[in-house]
Amino acid sequence: MAEKKREEFVQLLLENFEFARELTPEQIERLFEHSVYQEVPAGTIVAEKGSYCPGLALLLFGELRVAMSSDDGREATIYRIGKGKICPLSAACILGGYSGNTVTVTAETVCKVIWVKRPYFLQPLGENEPFYRFVMGDISMRLFEATEIMDSIAFIPVRKRLANLLYIKSHGGNSPVYATHENLARELGTAREVISRELKGFERTGILKLSRGKLEVTDSEELEKLAL
Repeated sequence: MAEKKREEFVQLLLENFEFARELTPEQIERLFEHSVYQEVPAGTIVAEKGSYCPGLALLLFGELRVAMSSDDGREATIYRIGKGKICPLSAACILGGYSGNTVTVTAETVCKVIWVKRPYFLQPLGENEPFYRFVMGDISMRLFEATEIMDSIAFIPVRKRLANLLYIKSHGGNSPVYATHENLARELGTAREVISRELKGFERTGILKLSRGKLEVTDSEELEKLAL
């Protein structure tokens, strides 16, 4: 059973992470020994704000949503993690020696995750150079993305951000968007009332048609103009 589990671990790792193809069999074995494999259903909260950080998350399958929350319960999406990527904040927890999560991580779809445990990072950097190079590169990219999102929250009007989100989710206005006003508010880090007001404004001007849990784009050109 243990050998079958190891073979599955190695296969998934090699399929989804380029750095793994640079590792020797001995290096892969060390990574396996210091990791835990987890499958989580869609909608599962993988990590909550203030909870213990079990390790560095390597996503093998699915999509994770990482969000910050305020004391009054509002959320703002910082970024999403797709397969072949890591959660940089989990890396910061492990590398910085901080055991608590500062964000909430939710499985948007069914997900398969490898958690690399803290003791693995006590090994000399040179013994696992491809792994560390990948981790640092992914952290850097994600930090730039998070900075751009925080800038947009601070400086770009809600209407423009909402139009952009709807344009992306509707694939350029060609597909309905299945989301509640609350979902969109969490995504953009604002209040549901603000989103409802903006959506009704879009509907009045003929850009959207609203129904319960569903938004249909009726004027994609005008939506695109608002999004730009």
